[in-house]
Formats: sequence, C-alpha cells, structure tokens
Amino acid sequence: MTDQRAWRRGQATEPGAAALRSVRTALLPVLLSLATLVTGCDGAGAPEPAKRGATAGTVGVPVTEAPVGGPVTGSTTGAPATTDGPSRDVLVAALLGPAELGAGWREGGSPAEAPPWPWLQTDCPAYRDGDYPAQRHRRDAVQRRYQHESSQQAAMHVVEAYQAGWAVRALDDVRRVVRICSRYAAWGGTISFTVLHSRLRAEEGVLVLGRIEAPGAPERFTLFLTVRRGDLLSTLNVPGPMDEWRAYETAEKLVDLLG
Repeated sequence: MTDQRAWRRGQATEPGAAALRSVRTALLPVLLSLATLVTGCDGAGAPEPAKRGATAGTVGVPVTEAPVGGPVTGSTTGAPATTDGPSRDVLVAALLGPAELGAGWREGGSPAEAPPWPWLQTDCPAYRDGDYPAQRHRRDAVQRRYQHESSQQAAMHVVEAYQAGWAVRALDDVRRVVRICSRYAAWGGTISFTVLHSRLRAEEGVLVLGRIEAPGAPERFTLFLTVRRGDLLSTLNVPGPMDEWRAYETAEKLVDLLG
C-alpha cells in the first residue's frame, strides 16, 4: 500500500496530468453516443465467424475466445517485467472491477502472466512486430477479463507500465497499428478500426471504434479507450451492452484509477 501511494504521488507531478483529468467531460459525449450504438449488439443467437486464430485486439469476441495472455517475450508482447517502476500491485489497483462495467458483468478469469499488447493484430497481413518499437520498452502489464452473463460477450482491461518516456510512444504505436490494420479479412469476416474524434491530445490517449462484419451475422462493435498517466497506459475494450450512465461512470473511473 505504501508503494502504491508513493508511486501515485510521483505520478502527480507528471506534466499534463491536470489536463488529462480535464478531458473526462470532453470524452463523455463520444462515449455516450457509442454506448447507444453498441447497446443491444450482444450477438446472442448470431452465427460466429470462422476462426483463424486468436488476435489480442480482435473486437466483439465471445468470452470462450477471449484473448489468452502469455509470457512477455518478443516485441509484440513487450519487454520482460523488471523491478524498476511501479509494482504489480499498483497496476492491479488500476484495473476496473466488474461492477464498474454495469449490471450483468463478472470477472471471466484472468491469467497471472503478463498479457500481450492489447493492440496486437496477428491476423492482419500488414502487421509487423518491428513497426511498434515501444513494445520493446514495456516493463510489465496486467489484465482483467470480464464476461456478460446474458450475452456471453467479453470485455478486457489491460494496464501497462513502460520505461521512462516510452508510454507516449506507445500511444504512437496504437495509432500506427490502427492505421496499418484499419481494415482486413479475418475469422470469416472483416475487421476494421476507426480512430474517433475527441478532445484528447495525442500524448493523453486515443479512442477507437472496432467493428466486425461477417456474412449472415449482425455487425459487432467494440469501443477501445486508451489513456496515459505518466509511464502507465490503461486500455479498456468494451462491447455492448453498456447503458449511457455506465459509460459515463466508466470513462471517469478509468482516468481516476491511474492516479
């Protein structure tokens, strides 16, 4: 507990921290409109697209196909965990509890191992590990998976710690992968990503809408929100259902949990 308080006191001096908190209100109209868009797109009874293999950033995946975390090895998953920087307890404390996602969500089982980069797109033909240099400077990461009881959809939250100065560059990696893999065929359908307009500055975060289109199935949408505080990144991906008030609370909480 002492470690966590000391780390967060240090983070409070990060330039732009106050500005990051100030963007909560600016984010809310976007989150609310997206919450309305994805509510009801729970995929119940819809045929599943053919599966080509797990993709860590894939949108709208049923909980049985939730991304599997593995050891942090290689540039797609980041550098091995180090003893520098925040402790793992600090990272775990920045993860949302299931109740904070809304009614019907519960924890879906989260491996203890550090997860892959949440934007990893192994099914994208244009994806190359070397295009994302910040991932070689990731210190550690934790994840929490969630399952919605009625729809069986999955959500996931990943908190990452980077070496000094590399969290900002990791946001550049996010924008780069969304641009390079903006639309590609996978899982018997088409996966696409769109960076959404918000008042977040480039060094503060990014908001992305993911979509899966497959023959004979309704479109599926997932909201990806990545925010930065100091050398920490927090990435939440949430498919429907999520009502507007819960979207409001979740956006605010995600920023608060980073300190």
